[in-house]
Amino acid sequence: MSKKPVRVSQLNAYLARLIASDGVLSDVAVTGEVSNFKKHGSGHVFFSLKDDESRIDCFLPAGIFHSVGFEITEGAEVVAEGYVNVYEKGGRYSLTIRRLTAAGRGGQSLAFEQLKRKLAEKGYFDEGRRKPLPAFPLKIAIVTSDTGAAVNDMVKIITSRNSVADILVFPTLVQGDSAAEMIASRIRQVNRDFPDVDVLIAGRGGGSSEDLAAFNEEVVADAVFESKIPVISAVGHETDFTIMDFVADRRAETPTAAAMLAAPDTGELSEDLEALMDRLKGGLAGLASRMELRLRANNLAALIGRLKSGIAERETRAAAVRAAIQRAVSAKKDRVTELVALRAALGGSLASKLERAEYRAHTQAEKLEALDPSRVLSRGYAIIEGAGGTAVSRAAALSAGQCVSARFFDGKAIADIKEVSLYER
Repeated sequence: MSKKPVRVSQLNAYLARLIASDGVLSDVAVTGEVSNFKKHGSGHVFFSLKDDESRIDCFLPAGIFHSVGFEITEGAEVVAEGYVNVYEKGGRYSLTIRRLTAAGRGGQSLAFEQLKRKLAEKGYFDEGRRKPLPAFPLKIAIVTSDTGAAVNDMVKIITSRNSVADILVFPTLVQGDSAAEMIASRIRQVNRDFPDVDVLIAGRGGGSSEDLAAFNEEVVADAVFESKIPVISAVGHETDFTIMDFVADRRAETPTAAAMLAAPDTGELSEDLEALMDRLKGGLAGLASRMELRLRANNLAALIGRLKSGIAERETRAAAVRAAIQRAVSAKKDRVTELVALRAALGGSLASKLERAEYRAHTQAEKLEALDPSRVLSRGYAIIEGAGGTAVSRAAALSAGQCVSARFFDGKAIADIKEVSLYER
């Protein structure tokens, strides 16, 4: 009995439905060697996977291709995870890839080195772009698993060392297929919604290389590189490095070390501040003493200057008085001389009058000379002058503590009045 024929399109549609409903073919992992690698202008990638006996066409969507953490090259051994799909029009089937990784331990190392080289060329590891950690952070964000021991250790360390900083915890997966995307999303969330955060710690406790794989993804490196907030990488491994370690502003060997790096010990800071204040007080006291001595010296110098100026001014006035007296005496002498000459000229009857006039003139001259202060001073007397150079004629005009000057025949002296005694009259 002959079977009813079907159209080619019907057969291909049936095969497509059959393959799509197969549980194995809808989620399969295939390992093989890359060949015929081609990148379309749309960003999609087409290549084949082959082994010694067979091959299968593969389709790698652009979005998945950009998340691959290594360079896909001809002959590379990879593991492609996805589903088998039938292209009904051409009657061909292919593997549509959801995730692509390098095969085996050697493949992971290759992917790591390739991504490291790529990011280095983009400047992700340049020292000049690294941001300094704040000396006194007021808000610290932690991106890690909220169920692991790492977050508890970091919170405990920070709160025990620092009584000022606030702690914000942003839970995330730290391993598994979606961990890298979630870690990157949390880092971007902190930057977007909490710009006042001073420092961000991202990481997890220790684990195998597979456990730490999320921190070797390019999407995490991009988020750390783009962060405006300083990032400390705190993946719990002391000897091995992750890609995030190279991109972060600082790397800590463990989450505990990261907490100590991010939060300064406020107790130690307080002690340092007290010591600094003590040194500052001592320095200010010494400075005050030096300024006081300098002020006293300046005041003394000013006083001496004023005294010298007063003495010089009084000496100038005294010289002017002496000159005026000498001019007056000289004028009288000239007048006497004139009178003597007049007497000689008049002669006779005027002689007696002239003698009397001459006598009076001499007498007046002697009186004037007797009035010359310098002659009085030469006999042991002194002129006491008060403020402004005025002569003091009475003891009652003086008071204890008053500063006066005593002018002698050959100079002056400055004296302070210790006591004033008045005579009874």
